[in-house]
Amino acid sequence: MKGERGEVRARMLNSLVESQRSLGEQRISLFLLLQNCDSAELASFAATAPEFVRPVAVAGRVPLSIARNMLLRRLIAERSIGLDALVAFPDDDCWYPAGFLSQVVGLFARDSALDFWFCRYASQPTQDSIVAVEPAGARMGEIARNASSNTIFLRGRVVTAIGEFDEALGIGTPLGGAEDLDYALRAHCVARKTAYRDAPLVGHRDKSPSVRARYYASGLVVLARHAGNGAGSECLRKIAVGAYLMARRELRVRDFAKALRQAFGAHRWARRNPTRPLLSSDR
Repeated sequence: MKGERGEVRARMLNSLVESQRSLGEQRISLFLLLQNCDSAELASFAATAPEFVRPVAVAGRVPLSIARNMLLRRLIAERSIGLDALVAFPDDDCWYPAGFLSQVVGLFARDSALDFWFCRYASQPTQDSIVAVEPAGARMGEIARNASSNTIFLRGRVVTAIGEFDEALGIGTPLGGAEDLDYALRAHCVARKTAYRDAPLVGHRDKSPSVRARYYASGLVVLARHAGNGAGSECLRKIAVGAYLMARRELRVRDFAKALRQAFGAHRWARRNPTRPLLSSDR
């Protein structure tokens, strides 16, 4: 928990401390999983962490989707997710600018039908007023390209309805990513209203073109799985992007072909199981 990782985690926690001051009676509760952490390190961290932090430790490392599910199960077991609670899934290297969270809370308070809201992120986030702009309904392409674990905010009723992250996805699994995209698309399916603000309002390192190939297959698989839920055109676009990356030699031919096979299998499974939760780990 030392070094660069500890520094970015401290930045995130400090941003939440500042956010809590502007939230008044609205209380933050942060469940934080500490990986490669023994009991002594956990006790040391807990002694100095803000009072709203609920640290949980594991001795080794687990994939990101499993880590999130460990915390979700604890929340559900404690019945801590109210229907109108606001739930987010920030990584430890993101942060919230001053006043941001209080504005997001205000959006959900003013619109009782709003179940899912998201924005973009950047290393230099803007501090635009959210309340000055009426939330716009989200298009499928905006969800597919901009919904991130760091930028999605969900009403508790949605989190309770869709359940856990797909543990076949995410960093640490063979597919290596897109668990947050899958979660966002599932949330959109049950949300009464999904809204998007096209602005980088959350702090996080910028997207890097150098990792496009690394996360290509997982994104394509998820979009293929959700093609019947309105993501068909985004799936075709993703295939075209893969062909472009292959032409630029950023994506190997065999990796592109494997991604296509995996995507076809995911789409076929989803068509055969239209009423089942869209979890590839169920296959």
